[in-house]
Amino acid sequence: MLKRKRYLSIVSVLGAMIISGNVIAHTTVMSKNTPDNYSSRDELEGTTSLNHFSIPHGCDGQSIRAQSVVFPNGADSIAERSDTGDSVTLADHIEGNPIMGAKAAINSLFKKIEALEGPVPAFTSHGSETTEDTRAFVFTKGKLKDGDLGLLPWRATFPTFKSDSCATALTVYIAIANYCTKSTDEDDDDRADIWMGHTTDKFDDEDVVSVDFWPYLKVIRDLENNPIDESCGEGFEISVYPSDEAIDEYLPVDGYWPAEGKSGKKDKDDNHNDGDHHDHSGHNH
Repeated sequence: MLKRKRYLSIVSVLGAMIISGNVIAHTTVMSKNTPDNYSSRDELEGTTSLNHFSIPHGCDGQSIRAQSVVFPNGADSIAERSDTGDSVTLADHIEGNPIMGAKAAINSLFKKIEALEGPVPAFTSHGSETTEDTRAFVFTKGKLKDGDLGLLPWRATFPTFKSDSCATALTVYIAIANYCTKSTDEDDDDRADIWMGHTTDKFDDEDVVSVDFWPYLKVIRDLENNPIDESCGEGFEISVYPSDEAIDEYLPVDGYWPAEGKSGKKDKDDNHNDGDHHDHSGHNH
């Protein structure tokens, strides 16, 4: 069941953080400069675009060794009106899913890149019905020194809005984890930075989870070519989040908290002991 107040408060706090500029210090989707907007994370409906995950720092001085990313494109994703927090059914408002065909590009930071596939609501891709898609990225066998700026490029296709929907935009919230040491000791706050707006059953340490902050991008309706009906007034925006269950399934990386660590202690040489993603039986990698 949707905990409405929890997610609505996240949207309010996120807005304040963006205005203050504090979002610059967080791992998130990199903003773009456009002719109409100096700093934008907007994507036009129905388009395919190249984006980047921006990593401005490590974990309390530690280098980042691995990263995982979870998209809100499963059937259990949480969708709500951004203004009221009321639950909505995404299929009533968009054609396709919030993120489709996501593909990570080769980068210089991590030697191993995995796209984890899983079930999604059916959508049409290249004329065929698709019921599985990329649910997550996992980057391992790498090293980004604390203080260095990391950029991870990726491409995806975004949905279109249904003509009878009053929705004008879809904010897509994404869970991202930066893993820095192999420690499983919860007193070690430098073991990871988990960029998502709340804790989950597995990711239960508020000292490393960015409570009330979510990485995000926004899909904008093309109001010139796909206008809303007059009865909608100004319309409304929708927010979509990955479910706690999806986060706990796809975000852990083997060898890093909260997955079972190899020794329960910090490795002396993490550079040669990066783990692979936690086993996902039944998923295509």
